[in-house]
Amino acid sequence: MYGVLLGFHVLIVVLLIVVILMQQREGGFSTAFGGGGQSVFGGRGAAPFLTKTTVVLLALFIITSFSLTILGNKQVKYETAVEKAIKKGEMQTNMPAEKTPAGNIPAGKE
Repeated sequence: MYGVLLGFHVLIVVLLIVVILMQQREGGFSTAFGGGGQSVFGGRGAAPFLTKTTVVLLALFIITSFSLTILGNKQVKYETAVEKAIKKGEMQTNMPAEKTPAGNIPAGKE
C-alpha cells in the first residue's frame, strides 16, 4: 500500500511541475508547445484549464503527503540507543554512584 501511494505521489509531483511550468508567465515552458497553447485550448488560452489542473493536483499532493506521513509513522517504531540497551539488558537503570576513598586519588604532577 505504501509503495503504491508513494508511486502515485511521485507521479503527482511530476505532473504538478509540468503544469506549473506550462502556465503562461512571460515565457516559460509553455512556449515550447506553440506559444502557450492558445490554438489548442481556445481564444482564452490554457490559463483556466491549467489553473484548475494545478488546484486539483495540489489538493492531491497534500492528501498523498499526509497519507504517506500517517502510513510511514505506523510502520516505523523509533527507539533511542538507551532504550535499545535497556531492552537488551546491557544497561542497568539504578546504578549507585561509586565513592572513591580519599587515599586513592591520583596525585597531580608537581
